[in-house]
Amino acid sequence: MMDEGELEQDLRAALRPVAAPDGLAERIISKAEARSRRPLSQNHWLRWAALAATLTIGTFGLMRWNEKRQADRIEARRVAEEFTLAMNITSRKISQLQKTLVVNIPLSFHSEGQ
Repeated sequence: MMDEGELEQDLRAALRPVAAPDGLAERIISKAEARSRRPLSQNHWLRWAALAATLTIGTFGLMRWNEKRQADRIEARRVAEEFTLAMNITSRKISQLQKTLVVNIPLSFHSEGQ
C-alpha cells in the first residue's frame, strides 16, 4: 500500500508538463487551413439539402397537426353547444307537457284510480 508521499510523487510525475514534438503546432495549423480552403463536396450539399427538407417537412407537419387539433376543438365546442341547446329545448318541452298534463287532467281522474 502506498503512503501519501509516494502517491503525491506518482501524481506529480504523471502530471508533469511534457514538451510538444517539434513542428506540432505548424502541422496542426496547416491541416486546419487546408480543410478551411477545401470546397464543400457534393455529399456535404446533399446532407444540408436533406436536413433542410427534413426541417421543412417537419415544420409543415407540425403546422398541419396544430390546425387539425384546432379544428377538432372547434368541432367539439360546436357539438357541445348543439347538445346543450337540444337539452334546453327538451327540458322546456317536458316542462310545458308537464304543465299541460297537470292542468288538463281532471282531479276526479286522480281520485278514481285510488
